[in-house]
Amino acid sequence: MSKVNITWEGNMKFVGTDDNGHRIPMDAAAIYGGQNQGVRPMELMLMSLGGCTGIEVGHILNKMRVKYDRFDIEVNGNRVDEHPKVFSDIHVVYRLSGENISPKKVNKAIQMAEQVYCSAANMINKVATVTYSFEINGTVYPYEPENKTTL
Repeated sequence: MSKVNITWEGNMKFVGTDDNGHRIPMDAAAIYGGQNQGVRPMELMLMSLGGCTGIEVGHILNKMRVKYDRFDIEVNGNRVDEHPKVFSDIHVVYRLSGENISPKKVNKAIQMAEQVYCSAANMINKVATVTYSFEINGTVYPYEPENKTTL
């Protein structure tokens, strides 16, 4: 079972701590009395999605023996106007640099991460439309998942 603790530190600032002692400060927007002392919880959800899929994509690429010098992820989310202001759509962009990186292998790694291995992606895509793309050495590629049964 996963467990975290959230501690109030005054005003609208809270700090989340996991079982290993890693801490993440969170704070509300100024309109709610926040003082910009931490990440907003909804932005943290985007970070979780990017981190989860990034770990899985990186792990899969390593197993495929794909070498890369740089691996960055950008996650953009749009929220609905009404409460609860959930994300309606999210786009994840993976940016890799290095020599001889196969677009086909990157595409396959993203598919395996988002459809099978990343729990965050599988949970979030039940509420929001999540799309993906990737760049290799500055060239943009569309994410084109194969039939799910071929995984």
